[in-house]
Amino acid sequence: MSPFVLSDADLAATELGRKRRATTTVADATIAALFADYADARAAGRHDVAQLVLDHAYAIDPALVDELAGFDYPAAA
Repeated sequence: MSPFVLSDADLAATELGRKRRATTTVADATIAALFADYADARAAGRHDVAQLVLDHAYAIDPALVDELAGFDYPAAA
């Protein structure tokens, strides 16, 4: 099984898109989904779901928890 999410059969509209699809791994897609799920849970005020996402992130890589917890804070000016 290929570690890449998309194969050559998936035609991109541009060369840049084609290259990006060829190098996106399943792990990248999983982490991106975690960020999306966490953002959705926080926006909906679902702290229980956000905690489940954090628990899942910790199981993958403990450093992800800190990244998730701080990704939507405004950058220091």
